[in-house]
Amino acid sequence: MRFQRFGDRYIVRLMSGEPLMQTLVGFLEREQIEFANLSAAGAVRWARLAYWNASTKQYEQREFDQQMEVVSFQGNAALKDDKPFLHLHGVFGLSDFTVVGGHIQEATVYPTLEVWLRTEDVVVRRAEDSDSGLDLLDLPEDADR
Repeated sequence: MRFQRFGDRYIVRLMSGEPLMQTLVGFLEREQIEFANLSAAGAVRWARLAYWNASTKQYEQREFDQQMEVVSFQGNAALKDDKPFLHLHGVFGLSDFTVVGGHIQEATVYPTLEVWLRTEDVVVRRAEDSDSGLDLLDLPEDADR
């Protein structure tokens, strides 16, 4: 991984073979980033994606073991239990020009992934939502605060 900082923004280049989530979480820890928006472009050779089933309140996962273009990639980084937590969604293009997408659990970069991070000067944490069972952004109820 290589990166360059521009004020409150970073460009991060993940290298071939690097695990996407593991590498980004390590980067967030080292740079002490507590909240950020992320987007990316590039490709992966394997991905595990998830779909949250609202009826069962469980993630359903599926692995894709093939070369895929990153067509769309967006999400955020916040803190959960005082550690970086990524919430990323992605759409991946297959060789037959169809697409798959979902919540990114992990992926292996090939040949590169260029990630843009914009940090925010606030600490945002995630907390379990009793209704859904998901770890949601813990934001104030009063928007004027």
